[in-house]
Amino acid sequence: MFLLLKKGRFFVKNFMAEKDEKDTSSHESKIRGRVFSTEQPVSKMAQLLAERQWQPRVLAKGEAVEGVIAGVVSDSVLVDIGAKAEGMIPRKELIDSGEKIEIGAKISAVVAQTEGDSGTVVLTVKKTVAERVWEQLQEKAESNEAVDVKGVGSNRGGLIVEYKGIRGFIPSSHLLTETKSAVNKGLSAKIIEVNKNLNKLVFSEKEAAGESLPKIELPFKIGDTLQVKISKILTFGLLVSLPSGSDGLIHISEISWRKVVGLSDNFKEGQELKAKVISIDLNTARTNLSIKQLEKDPWREAAKKYKVGATFERPVTRSTSYGVFIELEDGIEGLLHSSKIPYGLELKSGDKVKISVDLFNSEQRRVALRLVTAQAEKGNGAGKTTTKQIRNKAESQKKSKGTKTKKNVKKTN
Repeated sequence: MFLLLKKGRFFVKNFMAEKDEKDTSSHESKIRGRVFSTEQPVSKMAQLLAERQWQPRVLAKGEAVEGVIAGVVSDSVLVDIGAKAEGMIPRKELIDSGEKIEIGAKISAVVAQTEGDSGTVVLTVKKTVAERVWEQLQEKAESNEAVDVKGVGSNRGGLIVEYKGIRGFIPSSHLLTETKSAVNKGLSAKIIEVNKNLNKLVFSEKEAAGESLPKIELPFKIGDTLQVKISKILTFGLLVSLPSGSDGLIHISEISWRKVVGLSDNFKEGQELKAKVISIDLNTARTNLSIKQLEKDPWREAAKKYKVGATFERPVTRSTSYGVFIELEDGIEGLLHSSKIPYGLELKSGDKVKISVDLFNSEQRRVALRLVTAQAEKGNGAGKTTTKQIRNKAESQKKSKGTKTKKNVKKTN
């Protein structure tokens, strides 16, 4: 009996082990004598798409691409760029840019519009042409080579020109041709500044002329003092006759170290005066002169006198919305800002006030001042307490005026 039970357990154990082995060995099953796999079959198209070289190219707007002209359809040129479909460039755009339209010719372009529903990519060569022009300009600037430009407009500063679709500028000081007559005409010029990132392009007609221009010899040089005669009074300066027979200019900023108001009130036509030559253009004989440079700069001498913290009593010369100006000496004024004037205190032209120098900058012609009192001079309560004391005094004066007016009203009643 015991032996039969033992054999039965051994049989059951072997049967269960064989069953588990069949269930877990694989995912295969026998159907009518054939073996089938439960894994999904992979198509050849899926295998091809899985490989990297068969994936379609994804393009982005503004991306630079290179391709080959594949064909011409009506007003468009088809370009093979390795995408799902050919790129399309307007035929007129290629003609305007000077590109040759030949099947098989290589071409560089920029994506103007990504693939739409039809899968067509719209390309443009305008940006690539502009890039090449900027490269040419940079090369010509480095080689100091002259280029042909066309005048397209003018302004106060000079002439606006164009070179292969890129606009540039020729300042008046670099022109030999009159600005108005140069519009719609061709000029030869050299590049003196080119910066693609700033879209800046500056030419010079004088630089291109170079040695071909005759040099004008003058009987004076820079630094000489000349006796000149005023031939015309302009709003921006004085036009004067020079010993050479040519004209020179004394700009209003070169007349005096002090502020000049009303040239016609201080000068007359035919008046003779002395002026210093400060610049000469030998190509055009343009000469700039200065009267003030014959005198010492008062600001340099004043910088030694008006130290920061020094106190003075000076008159108010003029008032503005942002403060009052106080004359330190002839031709030198300082600003007492409105933020440093106590509320209620009115300062008029001619009023003498005690001030302290906060800043004196001779290079920038700038002086900053503040009010001081007798206590500030002695060192008691200087700076912060000074403004407070003046404010309190102004407010008390204002109150006393108010009480007097009230008393007068009562008396009249």
